[in-house]
Amino acid sequence: MSKASTRQRPPHLSGAARRRAEAQRQKRNRLLSRGSVTVVVALVALVVALHVASSNSGSASASSPSNTSGVSLPIGTTAPNGTFTTLAGKTETETGLRGKPTLIWFMTTWCSSCEAGTQSMAQNIATLAADGVHVVEVENYADLGQSGTPMDAFAKTLAGSAFSNPDWTFGEASSTFTHTYNPKAYLDLYYLINSKGKITYVNSSPASTMPQLLQAASQLR
Repeated sequence: MSKASTRQRPPHLSGAARRRAEAQRQKRNRLLSRGSVTVVVALVALVVALHVASSNSGSASASSPSNTSGVSLPIGTTAPNGTFTTLAGKTETETGLRGKPTLIWFMTTWCSSCEAGTQSMAQNIATLAADGVHVVEVENYADLGQSGTPMDAFAKTLAGSAFSNPDWTFGEASSTFTHTYNPKAYLDLYYLINSKGKITYVNSSPASTMPQLLQAASQLR
């Protein structure tokens, strides 16, 4: 008997078995597709973060503006006016913050880096206040269309005892304010603005960039 004739043929599959096999194949394809989407989203977030970080390499002073167009407003320019509503229900403006350095942070309550960033901010709010910086943490308008924790619950839970610190204001940004400062709808983006309203430093994710932020804030004294 030849070798070819000794090979085992695959077993004949019944109609039900074929349907089960096809269902399993389709399930594997869906899982692979979801995994590919997750990787793409992660890569996009990484590219944006690297673009913001590279825009801030070198001096953070207004005399050396960096080109951050497309992701954020350029360093060295005057911060545009805009409105936000505090958790107490008061409407505030960016120009109303002039006279002392301000950190304006646009974030979302369903963003994990924003959660970590708020906890990091709570640990460093005293250091920023010592440099004269007032922190304004505002939710992007309508939480960028996603359902997240209400801003007041988010802030109270993650800021802890620092929630009542007078140098830290929480609120919700207007649609125009969000679009002006965050045109690409980035989940987590902040601006350091000096007492005269000039943007001096831009970055994202305070949890991972706090050392750079504190250094930039110390230069405003």
